[in-house]
Amino acid sequence: MTIQFSRQGMAARPARPLKARSNLVRRLIQARDDPRKQRIRAWLRELDDEQLAGLGLTPEDILVLRH
Repeated sequence: MTIQFSRQGMAARPARPLKARSNLVRRLIQARDDPRKQRIRAWLRELDDEQLAGLGLTPEDILVLRH
């Protein structure tokens, strides 16, 4: 039996631009010059998707956070 996997998966860019629904993610993305928010963003990036979803982030928020 042969199993084939799609190469698109999560790495594929969506046809429409990503937009964070979470106010937290929006504020972290907009604050590029704030070292405190950069540290929070780096900490959140280290969490896996299940943990981020447990914090109330949507799949789209997670993708925005990772890019």
